[in-house]
Amino acid sequence: MDGLEVIMVQQDTLDCKTTEEVHQNIQATLAWMDRAMAAYPETDLIIFPECGIQGGHPCPNADVPFPIPGPQTKVLQEKCREKKVWAEFNFLEQSDGRVYNTSVIVDDCGEIALKYRKVNPFVPVEGNYPGSKFSVCKGPKGAVFGLMICYDGDFPEVGRELAYMGANVLIRPTSYMDPYSIPWEFTNRARAYENTAYVLACNRCGTGALFTCFGNSVAVDYDGRVLAQAPASGEWMMKVTIYPELVDQIRKQRKTVNHLYNLKHRGYTAVSPSGLTDNPYPLTYGGWK
Repeated sequence: MDGLEVIMVQQDTLDCKTTEEVHQNIQATLAWMDRAMAAYPETDLIIFPECGIQGGHPCPNADVPFPIPGPQTKVLQEKCREKKVWAEFNFLEQSDGRVYNTSVIVDDCGEIALKYRKVNPFVPVEGNYPGSKFSVCKGPKGAVFGLMICYDGDFPEVGRELAYMGANVLIRPTSYMDPYSIPWEFTNRARAYENTAYVLACNRCGTGALFTCFGNSVAVDYDGRVLAQAPASGEWMMKVTIYPELVDQIRKQRKTVNHLYNLKHRGYTAVSPSGLTDNPYPLTYGGWK
């Protein structure tokens, strides 16, 4: 199987109050992309943290968010096209008088393959408007990407929704801060294990306007094992190889701890061949069959 070559950039970014500061974050991001591709030209995907372009908390001045796509995103899209690499970026998106916490996945031709608005803002601090839709996109080397942004990953329902949509790689850009280092560890591993999926959680580092983010960006495999982890402080570029097609194979063939199948085909040993397919979880999975 082809390995998907991934770089995660643990970045220290500005919580922007001006467009000039936004420009600084964009230039720093472009520099990281140049550095990553020079060091590892085989790279397929580069992941950046939440709040990577405009920062985050508290809610910024009205002139900092911008539409997607727009001039600010185009320069990043062009870099993906130039370097022939996929990348994930996080923005504060201005749309119809609202501000969304939005991540995009850009393909190696510079086109936006997936745009996702954070469904679960971190209230009461994060004043961005909630998104209302999950989606996935096909990537290179058999990957199917799903996005969950920071606090989204604290909810089992988010990862499960993406997994049932076919995602075998869950990308989690974050600004996870102290004192939440313990849930950081177990939520990433739990979302991977319960969904038989890779989790690539890229965290911000440094102290912003309100919070200190502790880094510890982590790549977790489909059994909840940590493949690689960045230090707890400082900017860091972490390389990892994953195998998305292996996830698809395991989901089809595994006889035990096949959570996605067992959830909808309960007790197939006793009720041959496909188990019970009724839904006893009406509060969580109402309407699913």
